[in-house]
Amino acid sequence: MQYDTGISVLVFIIIALLIGAALRNIIKGTQMPYSVCLLVIGLGLGLIQRSGFFTEHIPLLDGTLKLVAEVDPHLILFLFLPTLIFESAFSLEVHLFRRIFAQIALLAVPGLIVATTLTAALAKWTFPWEWSWALCLMFGAMISATDPVAVVAMLKEVSSRKRLETLIEGESLLNDGTAIVFFSLFYGWAVAISEQESVNILGVAGDFTWVVSIGLILGVLAGFLVMAWIGRVFNDPMIEITLSIATAYLVYFAAEQMHVSGIVAVVTLALIFAGIGRTRISPEVAEFLHSFWEMMAHIANTLIFLLVGVLIAARVHLDDINAWIALVILYVGIQVIRALAVTLFMPLLKRIGIGITREKAIVLVWGGLRGAVSLALALIIAQDDILPRDVRDQILFLCAGIVVFTILINGASMGWVLKKLKLDQLPPAKQATVDKAQSKINEELTSMLPVLVENEFLKGADWDEVKHTTGLLKPTEIAEPEKESDTISDSDLSVAFRRRLLETERRHYWHQFEQGTLGKQSTNKLVEAVEHALDGEPVIAPRESLYKVWDTPPLLHMLRNVKGLKKLALRLSFSRLALGYEIARGFIQAQDSLENHINSLAPDEAEATKVNLLVKENKKKTLEYIQQLRETFPEIVHTLETHSAIRLLLNRERAVIREQLKQAVLDSPEAKRMIKHVEARMKTLQKMSSFSAPFTPGQLLGQLSWCKELSETTRNNLNNAMEHGLYSSGEWILRQGKPFSALGIIARGSVQVQEEHKGKKYKKLLGPGEHVTALSLLTGVSPGDYKAMTLVDILWLRAERLKPLMVHDEELAEAVSKLLS
Repeated sequence: MQYDTGISVLVFIIIALLIGAALRNIIKGTQMPYSVCLLVIGLGLGLIQRSGFFTEHIPLLDGTLKLVAEVDPHLILFLFLPTLIFESAFSLEVHLFRRIFAQIALLAVPGLIVATTLTAALAKWTFPWEWSWALCLMFGAMISATDPVAVVAMLKEVSSRKRLETLIEGESLLNDGTAIVFFSLFYGWAVAISEQESVNILGVAGDFTWVVSIGLILGVLAGFLVMAWIGRVFNDPMIEITLSIATAYLVYFAAEQMHVSGIVAVVTLALIFAGIGRTRISPEVAEFLHSFWEMMAHIANTLIFLLVGVLIAARVHLDDINAWIALVILYVGIQVIRALAVTLFMPLLKRIGIGITREKAIVLVWGGLRGAVSLALALIIAQDDILPRDVRDQILFLCAGIVVFTILINGASMGWVLKKLKLDQLPPAKQATVDKAQSKINEELTSMLPVLVENEFLKGADWDEVKHTTGLLKPTEIAEPEKESDTISDSDLSVAFRRRLLETERRHYWHQFEQGTLGKQSTNKLVEAVEHALDGEPVIAPRESLYKVWDTPPLLHMLRNVKGLKKLALRLSFSRLALGYEIARGFIQAQDSLENHINSLAPDEAEATKVNLLVKENKKKTLEYIQQLRETFPEIVHTLETHSAIRLLLNRERAVIREQLKQAVLDSPEAKRMIKHVEARMKTLQKMSSFSAPFTPGQLLGQLSWCKELSETTRNNLNNAMEHGLYSSGEWILRQGKPFSALGIIARGSVQVQEEHKGKKYKKLLGPGEHVTALSLLTGVSPGDYKAMTLVDILWLRAERLKPLMVHDEELAEAVSKLLS
């Protein structure tokens, strides 16, 4: 019976997913790599299909496997690669990726060039076939692309070494792109040689630069466009997730159609999603989006490893003894080449990024598995009639064999390697902080016991069994980590403890963002400050990168003096003050939260005392800034606190509606309508201005002694001529002798003035209502040094606007003359 192609594809997907689900259930709790087991099952299915068993007994499965064995290799690249690449890059910690990018790039580009060249030399000099150098280099590029899925999955499961995971996964992402680019270039060269055309080596290098650069630019453009779109969407997972899928595939297809690197484009796009996208994507959708892409990657991995197994078993010729000898030589050779490439760059790898140890370098070498990319490229060659048939069969056999050998040997033995290198567990200092947390958990459980014992519905429980099962009767297990921690240096324990606190603080900012009490920009700034504090030795205090947000940036200084941009500078200044207050408030809340964890996680009392003092230092400096802002610009604080209160209540209202839906107090349609109404108000609040405009100068002019006798018309003219100037605490407003001509009136804050008259220096502190720089109207230069002692708002009457008013208004001219005298 003949089955439609669509039915056969559907059957394969169903069988693959069922096998995947059953396999995960079977290997749960073991250290058997999921992808390795899938590959073995795929090989088994392919070999059974070749034997004719399915043809006789299960014709539908036989037809399905035959269809799979004839699949277009481009389908593997175009269907699975965008999903696997996007999910892998999206799950990376962007800050850590940036920190170790130099190491990743070193391994992925120069490292891959070395591996490609040495593999080409190995093929040229040891294989029993007369391959050209172009063919050897093409083969070296396609066989050098690493696919460490099994290794990274195992690392996540057994030791949670984020830096090593990021290094291995980051290298794989970039060298996949590099390998495909080199493969395409050398493939073109090999075809040109077979057609007796000349090739320019410098042209190959230029093409590589072009292909990678344009792929990068395409990814950036697509990323920022989709982020602008998603930023306008409020809590709609269908739109936000759909956009992420569509953009990932679209950017890959577009790049490949333009003959540039699709992988580089997708990696760039995913990193934008993982970076600035964290605050553009709705907080309610973020976790769901990550879970969705994890599921997509799981399905893709399940399908692709089964597919690879079936393909290898069905299409590779196994009767050529020379090919088997070449395969063994190649397997041993690529392990040596990988080791040589890593060793060659070890002096640099140790000194850049986060460094690397010998043990991690061994994992890097042994974890250089080959996977779907190498096989898909080999299948593309196998289906192309340009190269001779025997060459195509040789390449397919060797690539398929290396994929199987590296996954079965390296992947299956990685657990043993990690154990021998003592990388199958957390670093001792980090483990000590985990043990502290476990101890705290045990205390909480123990404190619950008396309450549970008194519960009338639990009186018949066997409490000895309860304590034993929950681990509360294992005092030796609690004591063991303490003995182990004795061998850890105090500095290591301190570093691990402080790093854990900073990671807790970072999570607290994301929690505030999810609650709606922190905006996008303030969340980004606070998270960025924590990540700076995590670089190298963890820094609890002082937070210099955070304090800079409260200072006036050089750009604003420049804009204040550019005619036509002063209003923009004023608006940006007030926006910055609003941002500064929101950041300060979020920072204080995070520091309060940290204080609750210090004593329970600290390795000893001395360290707890030190860190408590550092947290108090953070709070003191931040509270000083908040107090200044409250006193100088109360309307900004009022607006921000009002918006925060509204956001908190709207979040709570939505949570209560969802709770009532769970309890069936509300029906689903009713609850959806109510939530939609709440979220409409949230969206409106999000668009509202985050600060109030400053008071009008007229309010202040009416209170100044030298202005009281002026007519209302004159005061209105002065009001229209005035400009605001905002200055941060400690900022120099003017320096003596600088060209300047204006009268300044302090609206808010205090200014320290230092002037020199007749060789003597005078210093004084001026406050609201007092004037500064009046003499500059006569001299054209600043008469002294003026420094903001708090946040300061000064109303400026520039000479070019004041003098024309004085010419036509005698009262004003007389008032200003008295002021100058």
